[in-house]
Amino acid sequence: MGTEARSSCSVPSNYSYPPCTLTDEETRTEMINRELQTSQREKQEILAFEGHLAAASTKQTITESSSLLLSQLTSLDPQGPPRRPPPHILDQVKGLNQSLRLGHLLCRSRSPDFLLNIIQRQASSQSMPWLADLVQSSEGSLDVLPVQCLCEFLLHDAADDATSGEEEEEGESKEQKAKKRQRQQKQRQLLGRLQDLLLGPKADEQTTCEVLDYFLRRLGSSQVASRVLAMKGLSLVLSEGSVRDGDEKEPPMEEDPGDPEALRGYQWLLRDLPRLPLFDSVRPTTALALQQAIHMETDPQTVSAYLVYLSQHTPVEEQSQHSDLALDVARLVVERSTIMSHLFSKRSCSAESDAVLVALLSIFSRYVRRMRKSKEGDEVYSWSESQDQVFLRWTSGETATMHILVVHAMVILLTLGPPRAGDGEFQALLDIWFPEKQPLPTAFLVDTSEEALLLPDWLKLRMIRSEVPRLVDAALQDLEPQQLLLFVQSFGIPVSSMSKLLQYLDQAVAHDPQTLEQNIMDKNYMAHLVEVQHERGASGGQTFHSLLTASLPPRRDSTEAPKPKSSPEQPSGQGRTRAVTQVRVLAPEDDLASMLLQIFPLSPGPRWQSSSARPAALALQQALGQELARVRQGSPEVTGVTVRLLQAIATLLNSPHSGALVMSMHRSHFLACPLMRQLCQYQRCVPQDTGFSSLFLKVLMQTLQWLDGPAGEGGPLQAQLKLFAAQYSARHRISDVRSGLLRLAEALAFRGDLEMVNSTVRAVVTTLKSGEKCGVEPELVGKVLRGLIEVGSPHLEELLAALFATAPTSPTLRPVAVVSSLLLQEKEPPAPGEPEADSCSLEAVQLGPCSGLLVDWLEMLDPEVISSCPDPQQRLLFSRGKGKGHPGPQVPSFRPYLLALLTHQSSWSTLHQCIRVLLGKNREQRFDPSASLDFLWACIHIPRIWQGRDQRTPQKRREELVLRVQAAELIGLVELILAEAEARSQDGDAAACSLLQARLPLLLSCCRGHDESVRKVTAHLTGCIQQWGDSVLGRRCRDLLVQLYLQWPELRVPVPEALLHSGGATGSSTCKLDGLIHRFITLLADTSDSRSSENRVADANMACRKLAVAHPILLLRHLPMIAALLHGRTHLNFQEFRQQNHLTFFLHVLGVLELLQPQVFQNEHQGALWDCLRSFVRLLLSYRKSSRHLAPFIHKFVHFTHKYVTCNAPAAVSFLQKHADALHDLSFDSSDLVMLKSLLAGLSLPSRDGRADRGLDEEGEEESSTGSLPLVSVSLFTPLTAAEMAPYMKRLSRGQTVEDVLEVLSDIDEMSRRRPEILGFFSTNLQRLMSSAEEPCRNLAFGLALRSIQNNPSFAADFLPTFMCCLGSRDFEVVQTALRNLPEYTLLCQEHAAVLLHRAFLVGMYGQMDTSVQISEALRILHMEAVM
Repeated sequence: MGTEARSSCSVPSNYSYPPCTLTDEETRTEMINRELQTSQREKQEILAFEGHLAAASTKQTITESSSLLLSQLTSLDPQGPPRRPPPHILDQVKGLNQSLRLGHLLCRSRSPDFLLNIIQRQASSQSMPWLADLVQSSEGSLDVLPVQCLCEFLLHDAADDATSGEEEEEGESKEQKAKKRQRQQKQRQLLGRLQDLLLGPKADEQTTCEVLDYFLRRLGSSQVASRVLAMKGLSLVLSEGSVRDGDEKEPPMEEDPGDPEALRGYQWLLRDLPRLPLFDSVRPTTALALQQAIHMETDPQTVSAYLVYLSQHTPVEEQSQHSDLALDVARLVVERSTIMSHLFSKRSCSAESDAVLVALLSIFSRYVRRMRKSKEGDEVYSWSESQDQVFLRWTSGETATMHILVVHAMVILLTLGPPRAGDGEFQALLDIWFPEKQPLPTAFLVDTSEEALLLPDWLKLRMIRSEVPRLVDAALQDLEPQQLLLFVQSFGIPVSSMSKLLQYLDQAVAHDPQTLEQNIMDKNYMAHLVEVQHERGASGGQTFHSLLTASLPPRRDSTEAPKPKSSPEQPSGQGRTRAVTQVRVLAPEDDLASMLLQIFPLSPGPRWQSSSARPAALALQQALGQELARVRQGSPEVTGVTVRLLQAIATLLNSPHSGALVMSMHRSHFLACPLMRQLCQYQRCVPQDTGFSSLFLKVLMQTLQWLDGPAGEGGPLQAQLKLFAAQYSARHRISDVRSGLLRLAEALAFRGDLEMVNSTVRAVVTTLKSGEKCGVEPELVGKVLRGLIEVGSPHLEELLAALFATAPTSPTLRPVAVVSSLLLQEKEPPAPGEPEADSCSLEAVQLGPCSGLLVDWLEMLDPEVISSCPDPQQRLLFSRGKGKGHPGPQVPSFRPYLLALLTHQSSWSTLHQCIRVLLGKNREQRFDPSASLDFLWACIHIPRIWQGRDQRTPQKRREELVLRVQAAELIGLVELILAEAEARSQDGDAAACSLLQARLPLLLSCCRGHDESVRKVTAHLTGCIQQWGDSVLGRRCRDLLVQLYLQWPELRVPVPEALLHSGGATGSSTCKLDGLIHRFITLLADTSDSRSSENRVADANMACRKLAVAHPILLLRHLPMIAALLHGRTHLNFQEFRQQNHLTFFLHVLGVLELLQPQVFQNEHQGALWDCLRSFVRLLLSYRKSSRHLAPFIHKFVHFTHKYVTCNAPAAVSFLQKHADALHDLSFDSSDLVMLKSLLAGLSLPSRDGRADRGLDEEGEEESSTGSLPLVSVSLFTPLTAAEMAPYMKRLSRGQTVEDVLEVLSDIDEMSRRRPEILGFFSTNLQRLMSSAEEPCRNLAFGLALRSIQNNPSFAADFLPTFMCCLGSRDFEVVQTALRNLPEYTLLCQEHAAVLLHRAFLVGMYGQMDTSVQISEALRILHMEAVM
């Protein structure tokens, strides 16, 4: 067994083979296998040797069972591998280690350093619990241990604290607590040692580097736990104030106000590390460790802190260091896209992201400036890395060589835009890489000298998506057609960049249209894409769109097809007009819209002559005539000039210049009439092309609208167009339903002739009834129905019946969707000054009486109302409509009827699905909260739920969970209730509160039987109150929380701060505990003199005191009742007053009021409080001669009044002023009322009668109150301190005999009768003596403990572990004492009553003793109702 193996066993005190310090599993397996082979070979050699010896003497054959030397011999090989020692040898080594302390001696060895060797071998792959014992037993000599050992122990201790910090310490024994304190003291000593090595006067370079290197190496670990521990260790070691114990920590040094809030947790790195005395010696290693860590770290905030540090403190004196830093950061920016997207996704509102961007720009700007200054021949890279290096040359003559990733990283940072903290470095980088009005730098591969692609396509796409115009322009330069087409189809491109892309596409069409057209795979899709971009607001692309649509067949829905935008200006094509004598031949790429504007100028000047337009008109007429001839001959080769011309006219008529164009055509009718005649003849030749016919009719109607208008006048063009329209109407019969509906829509849109509309409707109905398939789009049907509703057609219902009767044969027509969309678009009648919208637009429509017809159809088509088309039907039932000029949301008149249909006719699956939508996480914010809540309430009260049930519901019946609301959906229900109350807040807080009370039963019904659900709701409301504060929504949250607390008080212990400062609980609805509190107060006021009555009064007093601590809000609701019960008692003489227990009642009430401080002093309780105080003053006036017997009451009364003055001075002084004469008389009557005199001494008031006092105005009260403070000397009510109780505590802890302990307890008992608050100093000693074996001490300790809890019931839970320990004690007498005090303690510790009674029951079951009497008594006191 070698020295290294022996040290591996002795130092950790782990005697096993292989040693525990060998953590690599492969190495352990290899060592075990090698040992097996060696031992097997050695066994054969020993047997052969022993057989040789036996052959010479006994001639016996030696086997493993008969061998004597096998367990005694081994190979002598000191330089060989370590061997497994036999068990008895291990025991010897273990004994020698204990007697000679070999482990400690090996730890002290520094040449060789065995301990350091073990730590470095084990590293962070396995925990080292033996280190803790080693450092614990070092007896303060931390200097002998290596620095790495101290660091490892600190990390091990931090890990233990993290795992055990959340565990409760109640079950720990005294030995465990002592060990823990000793361990914490050792940790502080160790931390002080490490900080002294770093920050002390003896700090040297070697130890500083060793300490920091040990932690920094772990920052780049692949394990998250190891990285977190390393950061925690660094923060402990580098923070100077972390080692101080008991002293006040030094105030933190001034922090950089520019640091974002998220990086405040990394001050150990950004502030403390650079302040090290020897920081310059660790700068290189720190920077290198952090450069490696940014590639492993997954927390964005930590990466941000590392980058900020690297930008400020990385040593870049050498060019190689600077290049390594730039390359590491560039790899982070380019390759770790998830981290980067998280860092800069919300940069517009994040100071942290802004700081990181500034740091990155600083790193790269310094690097670029340095590389541009380096000479061309400098070697800035190793030859092995040359393949990724590029040589850059700027037009200014400057050159640089750097990694291509660094260039890409800088461009990516530029796409993020400038930081808010200053854009100097951003502009510098932008000017370097993308100089304004200058070409970009050129790049060459270093290894091959070929020109490199500096900006690949993925990087150009990021540049196009940025908001920096210069980057967008640079990315769009010299792009191939296929690149332009690829980029224009990408997502996430801003409108401004898309406009530039479309302009470049227009230029590409003008430059090389054939190449561009060859690269387009789907022209229809591309044309639709350009139209969508135009709808987004992008400009340009008209030429490209015309190229796409020129060769496409005309769409069937030409009326709805988007038209390419044409510029109204005169195009450059005018210059190509040839001489009049030669007719020009049209090319496919000619812009017909421009030719039309050339023929019919919008604003002709005085010199314009029609002769200049004739050549273009003749060219159009020739092209139209040739195409018409080919169509008549049946030739399939049609160029499409007629369709293009009609589309161009329709586009111009839809532009803002349509009126000017029609007037120009009217003036040049000799040119317009031939063109229109040719279009009409083409339409007659191709009647099957319904798209062309529909568009032609639309052009006719639009032109006639202008000519028939006020500005129009008769003429040849108007007459011709009217003739065409009449011929079209007479000739065009309805061949299918779709064409009939198209014709009907056109008639409704342009003519408005009711007779023509009705005839068309009748024709469509006839076609539908003949069995014609109805293959139409829902949009077209909706458009027609809206138009019929607007004009008030009497055939609407007939058309609906015919349409929906054929719906089963039409896969595209969905009747429910059509009806729902019409009902959704209902609007209120317009105001007199508001213009009406276009009747056939997709805007809202005024349904009027037709809404009832549509609702009937909806009920007939979908009896469940919401199952066919869930999305529009849900919006129909629950959407929130906002009407103009109305204070609240406008609710459709038919909504209540539809909600009733939904609840009465839908299946349970449909109802539950609807509930999920209303309450789910992805619920619509536009849902009307009132409609949603009414629906949920109606679901619970559907009559069919209760059909067939027993009408006599049992008293203990549990409410059924009809809605089956999940816990997560309760938050949605709460938000609906709050939204409804917030909407009603304009009617006043009272209306909002009443609305919350009305909705509370619904919320409680959904929470019934699940306390965790109510806790989740209350936690959500508490968070909302903290978020919204005193806003309207915050007040509504507070009101709802108060109402919920009144119904479920058992779930709010302790009472949250949000409720303690909220009003409204006094006058709110009933509370669950009102009856019980009323019973307790009534029992407290009982004046019977029987023994049982006294016990009930005592129990009621304890219950009221417990209520005052646990639920002050609920008890304060009954303060007027308490004040009323104090009346009518002071008319008796003092002897009767005492004998009938009236004085006891007054004392009890005053004690309860003391526990209700400071809430009882709030202004909302002033009336009831003053009533109580007047009763107290009447008591003192009535029995002023018996002040000696009233001394305890007077003391409490004066102390309570002083607290009143302290908490609410104006109200308290006002009360004292009104009763100043009576109180002065009392103080002069008896010399015993010293405290009352001291109280009145502070009142600098003249003596006045009661009437004058009552007439005081508020300003006088304010002035007197401010001038008379403090009313009472501070020393009068100074509480006892721990120093005054120290002699008793010392005697109690030092008492050896029972008599000594009893004597001290008796003294404490005597003092506590007058000042029970002193018992709080002895709670620890009392808990120890409660389990004492001596009965007198135990009984007295139990009595004092209960007296302390009665004085302040909030201490009850502190004694719970001791009481439970006594119930489970092995000493029979201790258990009996605890059981005797069980009922009283259970009443005072009601929140844990179930645990106490269960333990008592188990004691009776397994302890062979009768506990039923004590359990029954405890339940009797609790009345089985007081669950708090």
